[in-house]
Amino acid sequence: MVQGISKISAETILISAMKVAEINHRYIANNITNADTPGYTQKELDFQKSLNAVLQGRGGIVLRTSHPRHIQVEKEGVIVNTKRDGMIKNDFNSVSIDEQIARLTENTGKITVYSALMSKKFSQLATIINDLKR
Repeated sequence: MVQGISKISAETILISAMKVAEINHRYIANNITNADTPGYTQKELDFQKSLNAVLQGRGGIVLRTSHPRHIQVEKEGVIVNTKRDGMIKNDFNSVSIDEQIARLTENTGKITVYSALMSKKFSQLATIINDLKR
């Protein structure tokens, strides 16, 4: 599943996977929003590489500020590919709505599975705590 990662809890992996899936959701939504924007190049998140980066602690880059009142901004440490291969429309836009809807559906399924697994884990912990009370 995750390469180069050892001794990381299931909760950490699931939380990180949900964060990466949420970021992926934003990229897909942005692609759909710009489907009619001339010259727009769609962006795709490399889910596995991004998850590995987050789990290895390369999940965020904090930008330097030159003044104490500046707002701290953290950029996602994700791997994004711009995609121009395949069919490009007359306006040089590379977004295929059908492909993006399929990716959105797949990503929604991932989020659903990760949250169900987290819910199951918390349910197990609640059962253990209740058994200890007896």
